[in-house]
Amino acid sequence: MISNFPTPYSDELVYSVIARYAVHHGILSPKYLTQELFDNRNLTPTYDLPSHLDKLASYLPDYYDALRLINQHTLLPIYQPFQPKAVMIYAVQVLQGEQYQSVHTKLGKNASRIKSVNFFRFCPHCWQEQMEQYGEVYWKRSWQITGYEYCTKHASPLFVSSVPCNGLDRKFYVAHLNALKDSSQLKFNPQDLHHHIELAELIDELLTHSTYITVQNFSTLSNAYFNLLKDRDLLSGQKNVNYEKVRQLVVDYWGESFLQYYHLGDLRSENCWLKNICRKHRKAFSYLEHLILIRALVPTCSPIHTYQQYLDMAATAIEEQTIQVNVKPENNQIFSDDQIKWIQLIQELPVKSARQKNGALYARLYRSQKEWLLKINQTAVMAPLSPPKPRIDWNTRDRQFMKQLIKIRDELLEDIDSPQWTKKFLIKQLGHVSLIEKNWHFLPLTKTFLERYAESVDCYQIRRLTRTYIRQQTENKYYPPSVFLRLAGLSPQRLTPEARRFFDNIMGK
Repeated sequence: MISNFPTPYSDELVYSVIARYAVHHGILSPKYLTQELFDNRNLTPTYDLPSHLDKLASYLPDYYDALRLINQHTLLPIYQPFQPKAVMIYAVQVLQGEQYQSVHTKLGKNASRIKSVNFFRFCPHCWQEQMEQYGEVYWKRSWQITGYEYCTKHASPLFVSSVPCNGLDRKFYVAHLNALKDSSQLKFNPQDLHHHIELAELIDELLTHSTYITVQNFSTLSNAYFNLLKDRDLLSGQKNVNYEKVRQLVVDYWGESFLQYYHLGDLRSENCWLKNICRKHRKAFSYLEHLILIRALVPTCSPIHTYQQYLDMAATAIEEQTIQVNVKPENNQIFSDDQIKWIQLIQELPVKSARQKNGALYARLYRSQKEWLLKINQTAVMAPLSPPKPRIDWNTRDRQFMKQLIKIRDELLEDIDSPQWTKKFLIKQLGHVSLIEKNWHFLPLTKTFLERYAESVDCYQIRRLTRTYIRQQTENKYYPPSVFLRLAGLSPQRLTPEARRFFDNIMGK
């Protein structure tokens, strides 16, 4: 049973809470820490979207639950206003549970133009206040959000520490005032300073109000932006967006150097982010792209308020346009002959197949009854889904990995000084760590090889003892047992029973 688990401070990352727990209990080993808290030694700390929150909430007072931890102590709220409801439900379930899921990929973070921070950031003035109030310092979540480069409370740019928050070998790091020694302050173009301050304030507002905004689907988002652009007189004709006017508004408001700072300076290519966000939405865009565009379109009003207003209008309009088409036989007399033929046709075939069967009928209806045709097509028979084609030939990939592993093993057999041949070590030699670890069930040969040839602790210790013994014989020296073990990087306490028997044998005991 976990006792004395620290209560999160205001705006503190869950990651930071766990790090403080380790400090309070004198835990130095990251694996021991994850074993104690989560019954799993192989977890990798994630600062922005951590999982296992149901278990962490059980260590806290009753008024804390996983949902409160998610909303107040993770970075998921910056995604919520701009993601469909189904995606957010999935993300919340992943953060609550204990099973690994690719939530970063699902939210579009891995493919986003907006890159996450690589090192923890902080405001030294805030740290001084934390030290005076709590006797310790912690990592605030707003500091680790790209776009929040400026502490609005103390009117000072943030500092970048030397503590990494990404990478394969990251651990739970605790904030400490000594980080000031190896830190550097963020630097901006002086002309863009007021925009960085403004953006930091908008992110603060987003974190405060994001949990009250829900997006049903991408259609709602598309309609909201269309209405916004229409109200700002940015359409060419009835439905076409005047991208040049939109681009000019964004550049005039934010400036090119500011946009380049966040890798959003490409505004002219055919598939640039600005054109895509004004078109029909087929994927999610980042919080920065939404905030920058809405602020440029409506500079006198809060972007969050504007976004919520147009989102509500779009959702209401979709509800009012719910299609109710009556196609009962007794009402056929209200339809023309072409309409009756088309209704009979789509009751047997999907729309595409019906159109291919009678293209002339479809063309006549499209010209004369387009609105009715589009509505009635939604009641047609659905086409059966074809099974997805595999994008990767896993059997071929498995054999390729197997051949590479055999070659790597043969090279390592002659290298007595190599590190321990763990599964992780061998996979790293292939250069496809994530691909292999996420697709074990597709790679049976690779999995079998790794399980068979991965080096146990016994074998690794014996190899280290053998290496030292060869060195002793080559130099024609005799090392006492204590010196021998020290040169092998071992100690009597760490020797396994099998390695101890080998050691006693070579020492002539």
